[in-house]
Amino acid sequence: MPLDSQFGRWLQDAADNAPDVSAMSAAERRVVADQANMKLQRPPLAYPVAEIRNLDIPGPNGTMRLRLYYPIVHGSSTSRPMTLFFHGGGFVTGSLASYDVICRALCRASKTIIVAVDYRLAPEHPFPAAPEDALAAVLYIATHAAGLGGDAERLALAGDSAGAQLAALTAMRLRDEGGPALRGQCLLYPMLDFQQEGMASLTQNASGYGFTREARDWYIAQYLPDEAARHHPFNTLLEHQNLEGLPPALVVTAEFDPVRDEGARYAELLAGQGVLTRHSHYYGMIHAFIRRLGQHVQADQAIDECGVWLRRVLTAAD
Repeated sequence: MPLDSQFGRWLQDAADNAPDVSAMSAAERRVVADQANMKLQRPPLAYPVAEIRNLDIPGPNGTMRLRLYYPIVHGSSTSRPMTLFFHGGGFVTGSLASYDVICRALCRASKTIIVAVDYRLAPEHPFPAAPEDALAAVLYIATHAAGLGGDAERLALAGDSAGAQLAALTAMRLRDEGGPALRGQCLLYPMLDFQQEGMASLTQNASGYGFTREARDWYIAQYLPDEAARHHPFNTLLEHQNLEGLPPALVVTAEFDPVRDEGARYAELLAGQGVLTRHSHYYGMIHAFIRRLGQHVQADQAIDECGVWLRRVLTAAD
């Protein structure tokens, strides 16, 4: 399919008005990215939830913040399933604020408590800071779920782009390092391949579609300043030989995305080793298309698909 015409217009407008970030520091780029993403999103009250709580927890290197979104559920006071969400941004940008509307919408669609994780960002905190924070957040929630109104027996992970990599990696670590058990992993256009050459879509969609190969390479260089870290087992999920026993997966990919083939390949590998896997491909879409919630039908469809899938895996009988 051709690029969606509405996204084509948005991309042209962004290109005409985008600031030059080439000489900016990572901190400056972070501000620019947050401002741009918050300008895109609809007003938070368009996606009302029952309650939002900020929670500071002990992390691997000091205090870490979580933000909990509670769904509106009528006629029920029982504990709710919980989904930990890791935001995207190439491990360098992204924040609780710029993902607020996405978390609200996912909370409404899934009827689960969404736990957004404010993990440490590169280059100030390079690998392995982010995956250590991600694991610590899951372990904390599993231990304290009851006091937060959640059910520790019904946990899932979700994330987009770099956050989807953290979700996939954390699911694998929990399997290998002793739990807790997960009910599912929801991976939105995951960024999974850190090798320089990349897969075919990295060349096919290298520029012109918002997220570029140049940006991808820059993000990875910030996150993995040590070249050897690209080959660490945590950063080579597409090369893992043992994926058996991982939780069911929903993998969402977009046609005009440089990292499209990474998600497609991971879905294929999971299914090939017996993991219940759904690969949902959105034609005509670009990386991070879900940011257009309330503005494009496929963004709304994707968040609804994730929500329905999470509800199903989190309420399925054992």
